[in-house]
Amino acid sequence: MRSLKAIGAGLRIGWLILGAALILIIGSEAGLRLASDLKDRYRNTGHVYDLTKKPSSVSGFLPHPYVHWRHPPFQGQYLNVNRDGLRATWSPPPGGTAADRPPVRVFTFGGSTMWGSGARDDYTIPSHLSKLLYAKGYRAEVTNYGEIAYVSTQGVITLLHRIQRGDVPDIALFYQGIDDLSASYEHGTAGLPRHGRFWRLDPNRGLSWAHGQEFLSRNFRGFHRLVTGLWHRVRPAASTRPQARPLGDEVARQTVHVYESNLTFIELLGRGYGFEPLFYWQPTLFSKQYRSPREQAIVERAAVPEKLFDDIYQRVQRSEALNGNPHFHDISDLFDDSEEPYYFQDAYHLSEPGNQQIAAAMVDDLIELIERHRAAAAESAMQ
Repeated sequence: MRSLKAIGAGLRIGWLILGAALILIIGSEAGLRLASDLKDRYRNTGHVYDLTKKPSSVSGFLPHPYVHWRHPPFQGQYLNVNRDGLRATWSPPPGGTAADRPPVRVFTFGGSTMWGSGARDDYTIPSHLSKLLYAKGYRAEVTNYGEIAYVSTQGVITLLHRIQRGDVPDIALFYQGIDDLSASYEHGTAGLPRHGRFWRLDPNRGLSWAHGQEFLSRNFRGFHRLVTGLWHRVRPAASTRPQARPLGDEVARQTVHVYESNLTFIELLGRGYGFEPLFYWQPTLFSKQYRSPREQAIVERAAVPEKLFDDIYQRVQRSEALNGNPHFHDISDLFDDSEEPYYFQDAYHLSEPGNQQIAAAMVDDLIELIERHRAAAAESAMQ
C-alpha cells in the first residue's frame, strides 16, 4: 500500500508538473506569436510608404505542396495576403456599366514582379489590369497567383492545382523570364526552382528533419521563429546555394527550352479546359538606354551578370517557337527608350508607375481575348 501511495503521489506530482509546463509553453507561444505579429505589422504599416526604400514584405514563408512555398496570411495597411497565400487585388465597385455581365475571370502568374514586391495592394500589375479593364468598360475578377521567386514551372503547377479543383479561368496570364534565368544561374543547370534552402533536403538530416521543421513552424511558430533567429545570430546557416558560375551554351539553351515547353503545356491545358493563355517576357534594367544615377548604381552592383541576361534574351528573341506563337509577347524593350526611373530596387522590380505601364502593355491583348470569348459564347448560344 505504501508503494501504491508513493506511485500515486508521484503520478500526481508528474501531472501537475506536466500541466504547468504545458500552460507555460502555451502562454509563451501565445506571447511570442503576438510579439512576432506586432513586429510584422509594424514593419508593414508603421512607416510612411516610400518607394525609394527597400520595400517591406511579409516575414517568412509557409511550406506548400509541389510549389514549395507561399506567403502566410497577413493583414496590413498596404499589403494583405489571404489564407491561401494570395495577394489582395483591386476589385471593381458594385454596379456600373459592366455590371450586367458576369466578370471575366483572369488568373495572373509570375514571380515577385507579378506578386508586387515594393508596391501597395492596389498598385500591383494585377490591380492595374483590373483598373484599366474597368475604365474601358470591362468588369474583371483578377486573381494574383504570383509568388516571390516563382519560376515558370511553379506557375504551371499552380494553374494545374486550380484546374484540379474545378477552378478554371477565362484567361491565364503569365509574366515571367527573370526567375527562370536567375534559377539557372543560381544552380548551374536549367529547370530547378530558385532558393534551394526552401526545398533542398540536407543529406545529413534527411526527410524526418524537414518534417520536424515543418511541424514546428506550423504549430509552434513563435518558438520556431525565436529559436531560428537566435541560431542564425549565433551561428549563421551555411548557404545551400551551389557555387554560381557562368552559364554554358547548353544551360542557356535548355533554360529557354524549359520555358518554351511550359508555354506549350499551358496552351494544351487551355484547349482542353476552355481558357485563353497569354505570355509576356518581362523587361529588365539592363537594356534601358537612359538610366538615372540610382539605376546606374543598380546595374553596377547587380548579382547576375548583364552579359547573361543579354544572352538569354537574345535567344528568346530568336526563338521560332516563341515568336511564332500569337499568345506570346516579348515586352522586354518596353522601357528601353524611357527616361523615367522605373527601377527602384534592383534590375527587375518596378515602381508602382512602372507596374501601370506593364499593365497598359497587356490590357489591349486581354480585351481582344475577352471579345473573342464573348463572340464565341454568343455564337454557341444561337446554335
